Amino acid sequence: MSFFKAFALGAGRCKICERCNLSQCIHPKLHRPSMEACGIDVQTTAKNNGYNQMIGVENGEKFYYDYGLLLID
Repeated sequence: MSFFKAFALGAGRCKICERCNLSQCIHPKLHRPSMEACGIDVQTTAKNNGYNQMIGVENGEKFYYDYGLLLID
């Protein structure tokens, strides 16, 4: 969409590989840095933007909301 200055971050650890190769990433074009690694308080940022839940329950099963952040200039 012609956004030349765009950057996406995810919340939590990278989930691409089952086990991370800490010496050198084997999927450098797929992974995203985490918001937490950049010093962002994900829970407070979500709440400040109207998202009040981090954990939900449906049919007796607990699940976690997954948040991301897209920065566009």
